[in-house]
Amino acid sequence: MSRSTLLRPVLLCTLLATLSAASAQTQQPSYLMTRMAQLPEYSAGGDSVRIYGTVDLGMMHTKTDKAVGRWQQQSGGAYTSKLGLYAVEDLGGGLKAEAKLEAGINADTGAQQASALFNRESWVGLRSTTWGTLRFGNQINAMLPLFIDAFALVQTNSAYTWVGGGAMQGPRGVGANTDLGPGAGTIPVRVPKSVTYATPRLVGFSAQAIYATNPYGTSEPKLGTRGGVVSFTNGRVYLAASLTQSWSSPVAINAGAPLQSVRTDIPAFGALYDNGKFVLSASYARIAPQLAGSGEAQVTTLGAILLQDRLSWRASVVHRDTEGARSAAGSAVESSALGLMLGADYDLSRRTALYARAGSVRNFGASTIILNSVALPFQAGSTLPQTGIETRTVSLGLLHHF
Repeated sequence: MSRSTLLRPVLLCTLLATLSAASAQTQQPSYLMTRMAQLPEYSAGGDSVRIYGTVDLGMMHTKTDKAVGRWQQQSGGAYTSKLGLYAVEDLGGGLKAEAKLEAGINADTGAQQASALFNRESWVGLRSTTWGTLRFGNQINAMLPLFIDAFALVQTNSAYTWVGGGAMQGPRGVGANTDLGPGAGTIPVRVPKSVTYATPRLVGFSAQAIYATNPYGTSEPKLGTRGGVVSFTNGRVYLAASLTQSWSSPVAINAGAPLQSVRTDIPAFGALYDNGKFVLSASYARIAPQLAGSGEAQVTTLGAILLQDRLSWRASVVHRDTEGARSAAGSAVESSALGLMLGADYDLSRRTALYARAGSVRNFGASTIILNSVALPFQAGSTLPQTGIETRTVSLGLLHHF
């Protein structure tokens, strides 16, 4: 293990101490909590059924080394375009029943994002102020919160999504962390066939656990995902630590041997400071497939949001480094990537905004991580992507929440 790897947790602890000291300063409303409370999907009260959604459309210019740049229309450049229903019923005694259905939409064509209609969320549960929250279905994983990323892990303009998720192009398409070996996975943001339990927040502390059965329709593995997250907040500082274990669908490990499912363990730590005028965030995760001969990856992120009236400035840096990475031929290689995303949002109202994004992903060694689904150029005479390629994108768009 390199010295820089050993220093990362120490540097993160130093940052946490700095943020904790800063939290003692004058209290102002949290930007992120205020922002969430303004969105229709988070503001339902009493017995109600709420229809909500987002339409986000813009233009994106893409340019990859050794390829021609082009303009195209892009859905979900700042928030995922979606349509959802949220229902809640007060059962008395601090107990509520709730259900949520949410479908991702490609607003540029009107098509749904996936074959499953409610691909983003479909769950039912009970929420108690005393006993916590229990939910069943397709739901957000028990992990570091989405807002650890300054761009909220949107599926388009987020360096965290692409670099942190290890979205690597190969001869068979895009897969997660494929340079770490067969069956290597990443943190699934949404987990079907899952059950979650979250404790009430007590003296600032809370915990959540998740358990999901096999979603692949195969006899193996027995599990799909399990894990949990513990967090603390005092209204300004948010600290969290999580562990996710996910199982792959059965894959070929050795020629002629039976297919085998591979478990990937991902411990992660995150910190966030939000004083209402600016937001600072940092995180560290280690992706470790549990298979002999597999490599491991470390992902380190920094993010910031600066508020100026109706205008907000955003930035994030994501670095992915590996140990024991392998090429498609199985030989040891160096593999790392650096992602950068910059953005600006101008609020025309509480629910309508203009935005701009500019980002890049630079690959080093054998890394072939993509950005915004932009394909890398092939090596001459093959379907293998070229290495050492940088992809750059610029987006301008308009969004409306309803």
